[in-house]
Parts: sequence; C-alpha cells; structure tokens
Amino acid sequence: MKNSLILLTTLLLAPLAALHAADTTKSAQRPNLIFIFADDLGYGDLSCQGATHVKTPHIDSLARDGRKFTDAHSASAVCTPSRYALLTGEYPIRGMGGRGYWGPLSPESGLIIPTDTPTIGKVFQAKGYATAAVGKWHLGFGTGKNDWSVPLTPGPNDVGFDYYFGVPLVNSGSPFVYVENDTIVGYDTADPLVFGKKPVSPTPTFPPEASLKNPNRFGGALKAHQIYDDERTGELMTEKATSWINKNKEKPFFLYFPTTHIHHPFTPAPRFKGTSQCGLYGDYIHELDWMVGELLACLEKNGLTENTLVIFTSDNGGMLNLGGRIAMKAGHKINGDLLGFKFGAWEGGHRVPFIAKWPGKIKPGTISDQLICNVDMLATFTALTGQDIAALKGEDSINMLPALLEDPEEPLRTELLLAPNNRQNLALRKGKWLYIGARGSGGFGGSKPSDHAWGGPAAIAFAGSVNSDIEGGKYKADAPDAQLYDLEKDVNQTTNVIREHPEIAKEMAAALKTYVPSAEEPDKKNVTPPTVGRPQAKYDGATPVGDLRFTFESGTLEGWSIVEGKTARPVSDAVSLPRHTASPFNHEGKFHLSTIATTEGVKDEQQVVFRSPKFVINGDQASFLASGGYDRETLYVGLVDAESKEVLMAAGGPGGPQMKRTNWDVTRLKGRTVFLQVVDRNADKWRHLTFDDFSINGSLVQPPAK
Repeated sequence: MKNSLILLTTLLLAPLAALHAADTTKSAQRPNLIFIFADDLGYGDLSCQGATHVKTPHIDSLARDGRKFTDAHSASAVCTPSRYALLTGEYPIRGMGGRGYWGPLSPESGLIIPTDTPTIGKVFQAKGYATAAVGKWHLGFGTGKNDWSVPLTPGPNDVGFDYYFGVPLVNSGSPFVYVENDTIVGYDTADPLVFGKKPVSPTPTFPPEASLKNPNRFGGALKAHQIYDDERTGELMTEKATSWINKNKEKPFFLYFPTTHIHHPFTPAPRFKGTSQCGLYGDYIHELDWMVGELLACLEKNGLTENTLVIFTSDNGGMLNLGGRIAMKAGHKINGDLLGFKFGAWEGGHRVPFIAKWPGKIKPGTISDQLICNVDMLATFTALTGQDIAALKGEDSINMLPALLEDPEEPLRTELLLAPNNRQNLALRKGKWLYIGARGSGGFGGSKPSDHAWGGPAAIAFAGSVNSDIEGGKYKADAPDAQLYDLEKDVNQTTNVIREHPEIAKEMAAALKTYVPSAEEPDKKNVTPPTVGRPQAKYDGATPVGDLRFTFESGTLEGWSIVEGKTARPVSDAVSLPRHTASPFNHEGKFHLSTIATTEGVKDEQQVVFRSPKFVINGDQASFLASGGYDRETLYVGLVDAESKEVLMAAGGPGGPQMKRTNWDVTRLKGRTVFLQVVDRNADKWRHLTFDDFSINGSLVQPPAK
C-alpha cells in the first residue's frame, strides 16, 4: 500500500537533466537552498492565501515569482513530530523504535534523531555544501536525559548542520536561553543551567493577549537568561542567518531557517506592534514576512538570487489560543475555511502553505495541486543534489522535484499518513479520500474562554465551521466512531460520508493498518503495546509499575478533587453495572473511582471531572484500569501538564463493563509536573468511566491532606 521512492522515469529525468545542464553553464554552481519553516502558521495566514487583515508582501513575492502548492501538508499536526519528519524523511510514528513521537518534546529529552540517521542536512554535506540551522530546534540535546550541562552534544551539529544558533526548545517554554552550536549563549561555569532549581531565574512576562508563555522551570544561568529577549528574537535570528549567508556565499549552501514565528507568545519587535488589523497575532505575521524579506534581500545583494531555491512552509496549522481567537474575532481566518486547528487530524491541523521560488527553474505565478508533504524533502533534496534516491532507506519520503520544476500530469504521491497529537485519530490520505480512525480531530479539547488550547466541537462552533458530526458545539449522539471525507468535493470537511461509503472506509482502514498494526481498530489508549500488566477479563492484582499509586481503598477520593460538575457517588464499591451482572467489575480491591451517578435505572446523564494531586513523573511507565467508553473530547482519562493544562496522553475504557489495563510509555515526559483527570462530560445515557489502580514512578508535589 505504501508509496515507492522510485518514480516514473520520464517524470524524473527531465528536471534532473535540466539541473545537470545548468552545471555546465558559466557559473557551474550547484544550487543553494533556503528552507524557511514557520511555526504554527495556518493555511489562511498569508495575503497570498486569501488573508485580508494581514499583509505579507515578501512571502507573496515568492508565490508571484514561483509556485504555490494548494495540497501541501505537514506529516504531523504537532511541532516536534513534524520537525522529525522533515529532517529524517520518516513518518514520526516510526520514531523511538516504533513507539512514535506524538507530542511536543520535554525540556529534559535527549536528541531524538540518532546520529547515524540520514537527514536533509547530511544530504547537502555529502555534496560539499555549507549547512546551517538557525531558529527553533525542539528535537532534544544529548543522550538519554538532557541535564543541560555544556557541551550540549549530540545536537544539531551531529545530524547535518555545520552551524546552529537558536531557541533550543520553543519560545513558550523554558529554558529561555539561546544556544549556539553546543553551548548556551552567555554560559557561566559558576552558574550552570539547572532544570527544576529554585528559585528560578527571572524572565519577562507578557499580557494575556500575547497568549501563554509558561513560567520558567530552570534556575541558574542568570546571564544567559538576561541575554534572551522575546521581542528581539526574530531580528536576532534574521541577523544570524544573513550573516551566515554572507560568510558562506562563495560555496554552495543549505540554510534551514525554522522560525519561532508565529508560535505563542506573540512577541513581535515594538516596530511591528499595531501594524496589522488582527492584534499581536497579525503583527507577529508581519515580522515573519519582514524576516523573509531580509533573507531575499541578502540573496539579491550577494548576487545569489538566480541560483537559490527558496522554499517556504509551516510545521503545522494555526492554533486557536487567545491570540488566535482575538485575530479571528477581528475577521482573520487562521486556517482559511479549513476545518480544525493545530494538533488535530482535520485539514486545518496539517494542510499548510507551501511556496517554492527558483528563478529560471520554477515557472513564476504557477499553482500546483500535487499532494506534497514535508516528509518528502529528504528524497527531493537527494534528487536536487544529484544523489541516488534508491540508496535511501524507507519508503516514506517521495521525490517531489518534478512537481517543483515541471508540471506532471499524474500525482507523484498517492498516499499520505497524517498524525495528530492522539494516535487513535491517526489519519490516512489516499487520492481524494481522507480517513480518520476515530471520532473528532485528536487534538486540543479546550472549550472555555479561560482555556489556552481550544479544539474539537467548541472550536468549530467558534470558527463558524460546519461538520455533520457536530451540532451546537457538541458531537451528535449518533456520530460515527470514524470519519471519511471526499476532499475533492468537500475540502472543508463539512460532511462525514463514512456511512455512505462503507467499502471505501474499510479499504482505508486496512491501508492504515499497514502503517500501524492496531489501526483497523483504533488504539484508544494512546499508548505503545503493553509492557506491564495484562488486558485480561479478570484482574488478578498486577504488580505496580512504580512507587506512586492511587487505589481509593480508603473509600474516599484520597486527595483527588471534583473540579467540575458533581456526583453523589465519586468512589464506588459496586460490583457490576445494571444489566451486566454477569460481568462483574475486576477492580483492585473493593473501591474504585466512578463517573456513574447510580447503579439503578437506565440513564447516566451525570457530568463530572475528577482531578488527582499534582505529581512529577520520574519513571518510564504508567498503568491503570478503566472500563466504560472513550471520547477524546468528552469521556477520557487524561494525563495533563500542570502548567499549560495540555492533555499529554488520553485513554478510556474498552467500551464495555470490564475494566481493562492501559499501559502508557511516559519516557518523553520525565521530569514534568502533571496531574490525572477523569473526564465525563457526556450525557448520552450509559457513557461513563470507572477508574482504578493507577501506578507510576513519581513523587507528589504536595501530599494530599489526610
């Protein structure tokens, strides 16, 4: 089912022949490449994409003088996995030994790209290019747990980049320092950077309309923290990039320019504030456009324009945070008319701008509807530099050079795997069809004005979008458990046609299964295959996987709290559900947590949200029991970041009365302060959860009162 890297010979030879012919010209220069990778820039965030409340003349010039792709995607709707796909040419679900990368990387993560892995940087290094990465990294440093001791190796210098300067993680998350190559800018051996050290080093904060900037979680490195300036970062990165071009203009070069723009917080330099018609969100876009203009001006000044391919795209779709909501209220459409937002499998989460300019090679003012993805850049750049594509391992990256330089009549890519934050909503594109293996987008689930991360039905209602599974800002009770869209007729995904085309859905589910073995029946646990415990009908007292455990055997909430709704029976000793007396609960001990109001009658319309005490993750595994149903927006067990309130992992019951064990691999979350929440916002009769016996290697932030 998967695409092959070997393309039709007639499609490949013509553009390559043109490249080899170019090598015999008076310049005899190999082409330079600048790859601009914006952060959270949505499909509708540019004036050349239809925006009217922002002006992006420099980025628009790329489209005017080059080619715009209307069906371009990021392999993931999340920042770290998307960057992994771009650099390695591999779907992020294959990372970490097949366990996959799904969410943003934690500050204590080591480098997630093995140093022997082919990367886009190494492709250019192999042909004698100078290579640099300037901007946001967010792929980790070091081996194993990153303790931020200098030198920060392995890092960008070890996976294809001669030079690196930038923000090591993300501009909304600490450490708020700059990194140059393998050291922290302003590093002082007498004052090292230490994660979790108190007191933390001070960093500037910004008003709410700039959207969330998480509190600093690092102490020490006071000088390095003082150097970091949110409102100076865009200008600084641009200066570093243009300076590097000036120094390396005499040889072929590859510049990877992953901007912090327009990820929150929206902190443009003062001269850009108030220049758009949609608040700081739009002002930040204006600064991004200026940055692109500076790179183009640098090329022109050095006589490099004609021999440089410039590609501009984004790591995922736009996010509906506070700044985004302010922009949308002003009339700006972050993702155009597409359904959904960042983190989700709907088109708004991963369909992105993609523009390429190369004078004399790419016909100006052209538009392509070829299906293209950032995971394709490895094979494409291999072809661009005249190297053997067949030598690449794997089948994920497709050579799209013919789509850049020519106008192929047939699609070069016919199938594409698209990953949201939650793996049960993994999606497959095949021709005109998009199949999502679960209900909803699998992205953010916030629904209140105070929520940082809006998503799901509430976000759709706010945006004025229409979807047949949603009514009044909620999922319909009879909405299907999976989705199928005809994007040729309905690119905005107004209608889920899975019931009208069951055979196509079945075929798509089978195709998806070739990528992920559990895809035919979507994995509702967002976990890797169990390594502890057993998903068995009878619970026989599995050994805890850590030293922190919640069992409710006191018959009380044991430090948990009810943060939403109410219930008369939060801790239950019921032995079975009504009408399921033949299938008794297999809980640990006598008591368990329950979102069921009563064990009598036939309705369960109670809504309640339980929250655990905060704790720090110290181990690799977590495990718990649950029965009942699952819905990513309304019914789930969630592991939640205590600072950002983002749901990091989610799971539910198996859809029946028997508790089944879920095992989570939480390696990537070590050191994070989190809490559990058991959410039941579903009023559809017997849609409920029971929960018991959670264990993990962790430490309570504040022990619950006795």
